[in-house]
Amino acid sequence: MVTQNTEHGEYYFDVPLLDFSSIKTGGVCDVLFYPKDEDDLINFLCNNHPSKPVICLGNMSNTLVLDGGIRGCVVNLSKFMTNISFNKTYVNVQAGASLNTFIIDCVSRNISCCEKLYCIPGTIGGALFMNAGIPGFEISDVLIEIRGVDHHGKTYNFKRHELNMEYRNGNIRKDFIITSATLKTTPSDKDKLELILNEILEKRRRTQPIGCQTLGCTFKNPDGYKAWKLIMDAGCGGMSVGGACISDIHMNFFINSGGATSLDFIHLIKLVKDRVFQETGIMLEEEIIIMGEED
Repeated sequence: MVTQNTEHGEYYFDVPLLDFSSIKTGGVCDVLFYPKDEDDLINFLCNNHPSKPVICLGNMSNTLVLDGGIRGCVVNLSKFMTNISFNKTYVNVQAGASLNTFIIDCVSRNISCCEKLYCIPGTIGGALFMNAGIPGFEISDVLIEIRGVDHHGKTYNFKRHELNMEYRNGNIRKDFIITSATLKTTPSDKDKLELILNEILEKRRRTQPIGCQTLGCTFKNPDGYKAWKLIMDAGCGGMSVGGACISDIHMNFFINSGGATSLDFIHLIKLVKDRVFQETGIMLEEEIIIMGEED
């Protein structure tokens, strides 16, 4: 991996993305760029050659990059674009900020915003792009506005009602990089908020494979069903391909048990989808994002 520091952002060349992935698989990207700020990002996009694709990635906590890697440039905002600015009834937060760091910051200030999403890994930008949520709450519930830049360097602001955000889908254009968001806040009691965080953490420790190399929930829940139960009822427990296997704690979590490749996960996903469809007639849809080139 070659590094180039400039007066603006930082560039890294031939970067193994498995070093950044929460599942520890994936090939190499040609360029990894950390912009200093929005102007730096705009400058880069305006000068990028159209033949070189641009992809924005956050913490890669729900992104499976294929073993052939990514040709072009990966933009990552999590190194510099992490500022949080609180106001009386709202907060402006840059897209590279960690969701959990943001939640803890809110709680320390006696502010309620999206504490129900505690323990979901990733950045604010990623959470908005996926419309991260739990039963009864999504980040779109507190969204006022997002700001971002398209791949030509043009800036846009979108109000919540202009986005038509859905379950696990922010309906945000793939050529749009979220740079910041404005979220609604309400005053609350710090002790009450900390109790919520502790309850969420304890529940996740009981019901999810915390500490394992995983991308979180692999599939969306179909209407009226739980994906994990469909997987269990279809007899997929214990299923594995290479180093990729299904968690025995939560069957919608697929784990790298050691030495797995992205192709192992692709094959395991297909096997599970086929088995569930054969047994139930329901075709599961991936919640994770799959990108890149096959090896």
